[in-house]
Amino acid sequence: MPARPPSLLPEQLSLVGNSDAQLRERFQLLTAARVMVCTVIFGGTVAVYLAEGHSLDDATPKLLLSVIIAIYAVSLVYALQIRVAPRARLLRLTATSIALDLAAWTVLAYATGGAGSPLSTFFGLSTLTAALVLGGNGTLWTAVSSLSAYGLLALSGALGLVQPPSDQLHIPHNPIETTYQMVVTLTAIVSITAIGGALADRLVVTGDALLRVEASRVSLIALYEDVLRSIPAALVTYTAEGLVDGANPFAALFLDLEPVEMLGRPAHEVLPFIPRVALDGDAGSSSGDARLKTSYREIPVAYHVAPLYSHDGSRRGGIVVVEDRSHEEGLRHAVETSERFAQLGHLAAGLAHEIRNPLGAISGCVELVRETATLDSEERSLLATVSRDVARLNDLVTDMLQFAKPRMPDRSPVDLSALTRDVVALARSSGGPEARVLIKLRAEQPVVATVDAAQYKQVLWNLLRNAAQASRVGTEVEIVVSATEHEAALRVLDRGPGIEPELRARIFDAFYSGTARGTGLGLAIVKRIADAHHGRVEIAEREGGGSIFSWVVPRDVITAQVAGPSEPTGELPVGPPSSAPSS
Repeated sequence: MPARPPSLLPEQLSLVGNSDAQLRERFQLLTAARVMVCTVIFGGTVAVYLAEGHSLDDATPKLLLSVIIAIYAVSLVYALQIRVAPRARLLRLTATSIALDLAAWTVLAYATGGAGSPLSTFFGLSTLTAALVLGGNGTLWTAVSSLSAYGLLALSGALGLVQPPSDQLHIPHNPIETTYQMVVTLTAIVSITAIGGALADRLVVTGDALLRVEASRVSLIALYEDVLRSIPAALVTYTAEGLVDGANPFAALFLDLEPVEMLGRPAHEVLPFIPRVALDGDAGSSSGDARLKTSYREIPVAYHVAPLYSHDGSRRGGIVVVEDRSHEEGLRHAVETSERFAQLGHLAAGLAHEIRNPLGAISGCVELVRETATLDSEERSLLATVSRDVARLNDLVTDMLQFAKPRMPDRSPVDLSALTRDVVALARSSGGPEARVLIKLRAEQPVVATVDAAQYKQVLWNLLRNAAQASRVGTEVEIVVSATEHEAALRVLDRGPGIEPELRARIFDAFYSGTARGTGLGLAIVKRIADAHHGRVEIAEREGGGSIFSWVVPRDVITAQVAGPSEPTGELPVGPPSSAPSS
């Protein structure tokens, strides 16, 4: 690493308050000023010599011309270095430039009268240059160097060690004028040193303060941008003309729009769910609830519209904050559901005692009457109808009790494929709607998951009953049991009329049924059991018509590698009536 000139560039010369851009700008201005001064000197010298009838071949014009050409050449080199030089090198260039300037002013003063030359005041310019670029210590070192160079020039002339140029030997020497010029020069150097030092200190303090303010401003802007980027709400600003001029990233994601699609568009087009009167410039602040519809979802939102003011207090537009209320909506729905369940629990407990006992008595009486040999066929048919209705009422009471008083699942690793085969075998001999459809089973071997075996059977039975009630007699209902690494799935596919998309949100509500024969509790029980297992229930449209109900739960166990799908077990024949599985 090259050594620094100890007389002009100690460590303290680096200005804290000067940025690289400021140093370059000042150095460029000083270089331009140096070239301008040299041009004026050269032009004035030529004009004076020609006006007085002297020749440019004399010693003085030649010396001046040589110095000025050298200054031009050095200034050109400096100009080329300014753009690419790093800060440390820029400071060294400044110190070198000042040293060369002092040498140039010394030669110019020698060529124009020695210590009494009017150009000797240029020594003060070097001191001012140091004050502007190098700072207080640089100003002091430059002042000492200027006084030393000027004193050496004056002493050499006084002792006769240096003779003036040959064309100036005939000029008489005036000691009074020389002394006066020396006093002026020394006074100028000292004054400029004092003023320049104070100016340098002020520049350091001011520049450092400006840098801190700028850094704080940049940091504050970055903080504001980070805050706006991180707020989990959509922020949109618009101008007084109603055109969107800003949006945070969450707004683009939330509104399902690219940022370039929002900017410049009317606010009521970007935010169509907000009344236009709320976005009006004279409307003031307003809030409300709405439904946000995008290309793939519809969610509840809360919006807040407020005027947006500039720093001078004038209104420049408005700001809109849109919040997702899905979580709150879900909590409200959960509370309402819990309240309905609590009411249903009280109702079910009363119905169990008030209905089940009379139903048992009615069923027993009907069976006794049916054993009478004197009944004709019409009377027996009526009694069979009564038995079926009693069984249906009993199923309703059972479903209400299961739904209103659910128990926590007793989970253990079980083979879902084996459980499914048991339920399907029982369904073929039942007397319900399950016996009127053709059932196909496709199950991987084995599918092990940690579930409540009895509740799984209840889920399968309810989904199978739901599919059978929605299907025509003799149509096919397919049951698929499969698994991935982390989840197990039961899917029941029917060929019924399907479920309209707008009804899918209600299909799991209690007492909502799509058929006249349903109780409206089967799918609600399925959903509740899935939630208790931290799973989910999904509804999809089946290709070719019908619906697909999927009950998906975590496996929660590490099982052996699952074998590939087995061959379909075929259509199960419809067997004699039997009882439904117990839950």
